[in-house]
Amino acid sequence: MTALPNILLPADDAARLQALSRYQLLDAHREQILDDVVAATAHLFRVSNAMLTMVEGTTVLLKAPYNLPVPLERLPREQSLCSATILQNETAVFEDLTQRSAPGVDISLILQLGLHFYAGHNLRTSEGHNIGTLCLFDGPPRHFPPTERHLLSQLAALVMHLLELRRIMGPHSGLTALLWGPIYRSMSEQLAVLNDLARHTVPPDGPLAPAVAQEAGSIVANLDQLVAGTLRRK
Repeated sequence: MTALPNILLPADDAARLQALSRYQLLDAHREQILDDVVAATAHLFRVSNAMLTMVEGTTVLLKAPYNLPVPLERLPREQSLCSATILQNETAVFEDLTQRSAPGVDISLILQLGLHFYAGHNLRTSEGHNIGTLCLFDGPPRHFPPTERHLLSQLAALVMHLLELRRIMGPHSGLTALLWGPIYRSMSEQLAVLNDLARHTVPPDGPLAPAVAQEAGSIVANLDQLVAGTLRRK
């Protein structure tokens, strides 16, 4: 295995990995609520692929993948753009990977899969550790304006609140599925509205219209308030 370049190691990596372990995600089965959020994200941004990633010590777990071109569960950390995304707090965007990529990351596999666009935003814990990302891939290069970057950051914050609630309540299976039932039903209603917005108002190419981005942001904010409100009651 190729040694991980030092440029991809955040200064707090040991503490970050300890924080990641508390969420018990690394060997977890797929969970419908996370799959649905990722799928809605892909529909909204009109991208071919989307996923959550968890950046482990030497590998990156691909969790809740949407429409991956090949079945993958993990990648070496040095082959994942998410390894570079966790080094910063703003949205990471590479509009054309043939023109620019992240230092230290081998993107040869990504390009072999025909993917030339990447955007990712961190899943950041309340203690300030970037444990993974919500990220998008697409085939052709594309522009990703500030309105879309902000919307992706909102969706990543929603996912992080879901992961925090999951840490407290347990995963969305077994006996704890009963506890998730009311939350999931409420979220499903809002996600249906978001998917409907994506189907009827989002153009097949080009950036989101400002009004559409604003409406989508309001729906995501409502979802986040639902999850955050449940967190405060726990």
